[in-house]
Amino acid sequence: MHWSLAIAKDIVERREEKKHVLATGITPSGDIHVGNLREIITGDAVHSALVDMGVEAKLIYVADTFDPLRRRYSFLPEEYETHVGKPLSEIPDPAGCHTSYADHFLQPFLDSLADLGIKIEIFKADEMYKSGMYVDVIKEAISRKEDLSRIIEEVSGRQVSEEWTSFNPLCDACGRITTAIVKRYDIDNEEVYYECECGNNGVASFKGGGKLAWRVDWAARWKILGVTIEPFGKDHAAPGGSFDTGKRIASEIYNYEAPYPIPFEHVLLKTKVVEGTKAKVTAMSSSRGTNIPVHEILEAVPPEILKHVISRVRPEKHIEFNPSLPLLYLIDEYEREIGGIGRGIAEKIPFRHLLTLVQIARGDFSELLKVINRSGYEVPKDKEEIKEIEEKARYVKNWLREYAPPNLKFELQSVLPIEELKNLSEPQKTALKLLTPELQEGKTPNADDWHNKIYEVASATNMEAKEIFKAIYVVLLKKPSGPRAGWLLASLDTEFIRERFKDCYR
Repeated sequence: MHWSLAIAKDIVERREEKKHVLATGITPSGDIHVGNLREIITGDAVHSALVDMGVEAKLIYVADTFDPLRRRYSFLPEEYETHVGKPLSEIPDPAGCHTSYADHFLQPFLDSLADLGIKIEIFKADEMYKSGMYVDVIKEAISRKEDLSRIIEEVSGRQVSEEWTSFNPLCDACGRITTAIVKRYDIDNEEVYYECECGNNGVASFKGGGKLAWRVDWAARWKILGVTIEPFGKDHAAPGGSFDTGKRIASEIYNYEAPYPIPFEHVLLKTKVVEGTKAKVTAMSSSRGTNIPVHEILEAVPPEILKHVISRVRPEKHIEFNPSLPLLYLIDEYEREIGGIGRGIAEKIPFRHLLTLVQIARGDFSELLKVINRSGYEVPKDKEEIKEIEEKARYVKNWLREYAPPNLKFELQSVLPIEELKNLSEPQKTALKLLTPELQEGKTPNADDWHNKIYEVASATNMEAKEIFKAIYVVLLKKPSGPRAGWLLASLDTEFIRERFKDCYR
């Protein structure tokens, strides 16, 4: 049983609701990355399991666009120091291509969700506050300051200052949402009076003039949106943490049952900083820039693979995400156990094999179709199937460029590499000569034919097969190793191979 189905069954057993709202979300403070995606894919998996069970459920996403910019991150220009403390929705896009800072990082992610086939209802926190959705819960929070302070102190163990209020006003002078203190409030007129560190005294409306403190905001959001299920990072699930506080606030302040929690472990990024060094494992972070944005990895990895990478692991287990060779192994696993990537001929050509074919074709798609045909796959005439091949080849090219280890990359040599040829022994050259009869006119050996012939020649010449493989790679690729020799040779034009092998012993 997949973990999502087990969770869905437990939800149905434990919760009385007949309709469920499964909430996910993130603060778009920087690139939304593969680590952030775990929350969405976890939620999507459980949502799908519920629907498959006949349970009415919807999946929502809350973008915390009204959160403040905590500091000037390393990827921001110096002038953004002046925007620290302002809501992300009110800060200009650093690249100038979207209406706000928040949208600059949020929109590529939302586009990626469409690519991933995840249908989700979007809520933006700034729009929720400005539309008045929070007014009633703000009134309740401000009226019960003492109760909120007591709950926070009891759960978290930290002392709440006398000046603390549950509502953070947005200063109409400096634009910050972190520096003003509420001095008094007017429930009937739905506004607070505040003093800001910048020296401004102002009035802030409950309708978009500020936001609730995080722990209060989370509980209030559950009630506003009717949330019954929510996945979240394990740090929020720690004893005395955000979720424990939220449960008490939801129950005692808002008379609402906290959602069914699905805590999950983090996705760690595992990469080699410099070739030859040990793999480095780091926590993904938008603010530190130690991440791979979702929209970028989807340029090099098909959506079904990215979903598989995350959904194959139970939420309570951490994931080490290495976009290089380990990811290729997962692609192999997926195609072997679940199904090929793409439709038609594209589905039949393994991703790993296409790595070889794309490099032989040197980026020329017309040549790639010829190489595919020589490799033993009948090229379709249907335009849609051709598009599928082109799309899969695009993933391959991008993965090769961005993430492939050097040993998987090669360049087919247009001329015989003379200097490298000098390093081959006479027995190796003889072996190449003995392979040439396989290239008689009209004969097109497949990968198995080549493989068997290589071992036959090795036996006849008392050579180790690996020495023949090395000779083949040297004269074709100018390096001592490469892709599976049978696949490589079957994918090349027989006349090209015959002339190349002949040149080695002339």
